[in-house]
Amino acid sequence: MGRYIAISTATGDFYELPADTFKSLKEFNKEISALPSVPSRKEFLSLARKARLSPSVSRLFPLPDQEHSFIADRKTSVSITDLTLNLTSNCNLRCVYCWNDHGKYSNWRFLEKHRASSEGKPKDSRMSVSTALKAVDILVKYRGKDKDLVVDFYGGEPLLNLETLRATVDYCRSNQSKWKVNFHFLLATNGTLLTPEIAGELISKGVQIAVSIDGPEFVHDNNRPFTNRGGSFATITGNLKKMPPAVMKRLVGRTTVTPFFPDMVKLYENLRNLGFERIELFESEDACHKISPRQETSFFSTDESYRLLCKTYEKLALRYIADVVKGNLNYSKTFFNRFFKLMQRLYYNHEVSGGCPAAKGQIAVGIEGKIYPCTSFLGVKEFELGDVVRGIDKGKFGAFIEKINKRFDYCRQDCELFSLCRSTGSCLNVNYFFNGDPAMPHKRSCSLFAEKLSLAAASLAILSEKIPHRLEELFGFDPVGRRGNKLY
Repeated sequence: MGRYIAISTATGDFYELPADTFKSLKEFNKEISALPSVPSRKEFLSLARKARLSPSVSRLFPLPDQEHSFIADRKTSVSITDLTLNLTSNCNLRCVYCWNDHGKYSNWRFLEKHRASSEGKPKDSRMSVSTALKAVDILVKYRGKDKDLVVDFYGGEPLLNLETLRATVDYCRSNQSKWKVNFHFLLATNGTLLTPEIAGELISKGVQIAVSIDGPEFVHDNNRPFTNRGGSFATITGNLKKMPPAVMKRLVGRTTVTPFFPDMVKLYENLRNLGFERIELFESEDACHKISPRQETSFFSTDESYRLLCKTYEKLALRYIADVVKGNLNYSKTFFNRFFKLMQRLYYNHEVSGGCPAAKGQIAVGIEGKIYPCTSFLGVKEFELGDVVRGIDKGKFGAFIEKINKRFDYCRQDCELFSLCRSTGSCLNVNYFFNGDPAMPHKRSCSLFAEKLSLAAASLAILSEKIPHRLEELFGFDPVGRRGNKLY
């Protein structure tokens, strides 16, 4: 506590600084970030003197080659590495924070406002095998030079459409040699239908499986009841108890944290006690709609609950540090963990983006075959980018990229973390529904991202001191950890 850690975004080096030097460096960074272009060496030194930075300190923080990055960031060419297939709109749970409107998706409450004409709900609530395979063909066609491709199975509850899931994995595996690519599969499931047989089969085919379970029984059953309002905890834990150790070791336990029970350390311990080695905790995130008064208990939407969230993240970071030092936690056990990804990207001096990668390497396909930037834009007419029959409409795609590229202008002017984030620190869909513009940052989300980034930097600094010889082992660079694209 009370230490001041600064990171060079050009070199990736960490430095502990005196308080007054750190304050001057923050002012210096703010001045640099506000400039319309990268300053010359003379301008750089002049700004350093203005901020009262000594030459010895300013030399530690050279400027990265940002102009090249700006050009790359603003490109509109279609290059996709990550495909989300929304296998079904059906779900057997009614989670209190569900951002896809309880498995319906397609933003049905916004149909009249956002669609040019009401087309009605699709007749079949499951994606056909044919649609899924055509979507894979789209991914392969627009992959550019990338060899690692990610297919993410989503719902509703995706295991309600196991036929299409299996067929998609088999299709990818049987063709990847011909296409000269490597496929990686992600599955998010509520766990109610995940038998040992299904889990073993999918894992043997290379599917990474995340099981959502929100804590002790009373917490989970409050957050994630069945459609009849009965608790789902007993069903899920019953399935987990039957898992062979080799299968259980590969599963990811994922907890969504809400104000109802915000203690992340206890939620982390709960996942451990259930037998998970691989874990992720993340706060409930509202997308697709604004929060109504009755939903405030499910989201950290008030100032008081937001402050509580920041405090509980700090406690969780301290617990992570302790477990890492003891050798109980490493990157392989946090494959889906976004906090560890922040540390990983800081460690490898990569761009650290808080913004979502919608259309910047990622697309989502709805059950009817229409293409969108991501799942939370499903059904919003103005964000349709094509369909699996005709492919991606390059005109619509380019227009979307131009629209969201405005975020660079918004963020460059106001954000001292721009050189690290290079994007809005918030979901583009949240930006859209709260601000009416997918490029306009959602300030609360950006503030939370800055809080997490500070904790990640502090954690990495502490670990660099305590276990410097184990850092490579801890993170073990893995490109799939970024879901196949640079922004995740």
